[in-house]
Amino acid sequence: MWDFEGRPGGVLGSDARLIVKCCTSGYVAGMAHERQRLGAEGERAAEKYLRRQRYAILQRNYRCRAGEVDLIALDGYTVVFVEVKTRTQPGFGTPLEAVDPRKQRHIQRAAQYYLAENRLQSRDARFDVVGVWWEGGEVHCELVKNAFDFAGR
Repeated sequence: MWDFEGRPGGVLGSDARLIVKCCTSGYVAGMAHERQRLGAEGERAAEKYLRRQRYAILQRNYRCRAGEVDLIALDGYTVVFVEVKTRTQPGFGTPLEAVDPRKQRHIQRAAQYYLAENRLQSRDARFDVVGVWWEGGEVHCELVKNAFDFAGR
C-alpha cells in the first residue's frame, strides 16, 4: 500500500481516483469506468429531459480551472447551471442531498468563469440539479430548480 506521496506504508483515502492510481486491481478500475459510463448516460438522459422542459442546451461538461458544470442551458433568458446526479436506483437520497456545499462552491466558481468568458454577467443565473435513475428499464428524472444560491452575486 502507498500513501498520497507515493511512499510505501501509507493509508489510502476515500478518493476513488487515488484508489484507481494506487491499486492494480481491475475490479476497482472497472468500477470507476462503470461509474463514468453511468454518469455519461445520466447526463444524456438529463439533457433530453431538460429539452422537453424547453431548456436550450448551451454546453455540456464545461470545464475550467475553477471547476466543472455538467450542463449549461437557457431557461427563457436565465442562464442555468445544471448538476446531474445519476443513481442506479432511487432511495439513495434526493439529488439535492448529493450536491454538498463543497461541490456547490466548485460549480459556483465555474459558473462565474463561464459568465465572464461569455460576457453574460448581467443575465439572471441559477443552479438546478437533475437526479436520474433507472427503474424497471425506464429512466426517471427529477428536476430541482434553484437548488442552491449563487454565492457572491
